Amino acid sequence: MVRILQVSDSHLSTRAPYADDNWQAVVDYVHTHRPDFVVHTGDISLNGADDDTDLLHARSQLERLGVPWRAIPGNHDIGDFGDTPQPVTEARRHRYAEVFGAPSWTVDFGGITLVGLDVQTLLSGLASSLDLWDWLDEQLGETGPVALFLHRPLLPWHPAETDDPRRYVTEPSRSRLGDILHRADLRLVASGHVHQWRMVEHERTKHIWAPSTWAMLPEHIQPTIGTKTVGFVEHELSSDADNAVVSTLVRPAGIAQVTIEADFASPYAH
Repeated sequence: MVRILQVSDSHLSTRAPYADDNWQAVVDYVHTHRPDFVVHTGDISLNGADDDTDLLHARSQLERLGVPWRAIPGNHDIGDFGDTPQPVTEARRHRYAEVFGAPSWTVDFGGITLVGLDVQTLLSGLASSLDLWDWLDEQLGETGPVALFLHRPLLPWHPAETDDPRRYVTEPSRSRLGDILHRADLRLVASGHVHQWRMVEHERTKHIWAPSTWAMLPEHIQPTIGTKTVGFVEHELSSDADNAVVSTLVRPAGIAQVTIEADFASPYAH
């Protein structure tokens, strides 16, 4: 078994109330429990898409973990796609890469390939997105068991749920991505973005939403779909075909269960 800690949506900045305090609870847990690897599934920073100091502060906080880690960018790190005042650009991608390294990556761990996918760029329509589609197809073409990490969930799971383009991977890219993933021995799809915990089993794959380590979102920003909480997820992965992925929600000691606008003013309102 390989133990992977997935953290997400930390929104780290000296200007974000509770962000650094709650991150300290993450650091304390890692130092005590020593996972094999940590993956951050995006929105690492409060506003790294426009503020270098937020990117650098977030990087310094990740370094405090003291175990191997990798990160993928979220919309607050490099911008978003679709109708947005803060689009993904090559300049934003370059600034992120200078601080955190390649936005997409693979790591072989215990017979399992961990794939970190920069889904923000993949869906952006930038010229670099074409290369990223080819890269992903190549990475998943001849691998064994795969755990995929991306910022956004792939799709809603029940007919009553709204297929909000601000929340999920959008069509037609969703179908194209699904075709690529269907060819892989995909054990886990782990995402963040929604600030909620959720676990869904679909065919042979476990789909996990990690909550934010920072704060919950009010209903008018993000309605309850899974479980609103603050924390992170621990995954136990095995290359054994008969062993399922075991994913556990963790709410460590010292982490504050807070909601933006209810417990503090949103730093995004200014």
